Amino acid sequence: MKRPEAFDKVLQMDIGAVRLPDIEFHAYQPGLRERVLIHPLFDNTKDDPSGSDAALIRYLPGAFTPRHLHMGYEMVLVLAGDYIENDVSFAPGALIVRAPGTTHEMRSLHGCTILAMRDVPVRQLT
Repeated sequence: MKRPEAFDKVLQMDIGAVRLPDIEFHAYQPGLRERVLIHPLFDNTKDDPSGSDAALIRYLPGAFTPRHLHMGYEMVLVLAGDYIENDVSFAPGALIVRAPGTTHEMRSLHGCTILAMRDVPVRQLT
């Protein structure tokens, strides 16, 4: 039987320079995610605990998110900076689709901004 990670997909696209509008970010899960900020685009989990969500997420230099398990699909588009999942670095334009059952932790050495969408919330492992 294949491991869940075997169903992941990574595409590298040329997205050019991304300019984000002047939007407000706030701390994302303080005490769990270190130096991570979020700007929610939508969050259906407020009405349905198993609902979907999407957000712009900014990792400040040295940011870290602990390992968690994906119960559904997640899609991440790296917009700027150095985004690192499970010690693999992704450059701007990387589109990462994670399959249900995958686990990962994320960080950034110099900071980054991503667009993240999940169809089901994750389960923290730490």
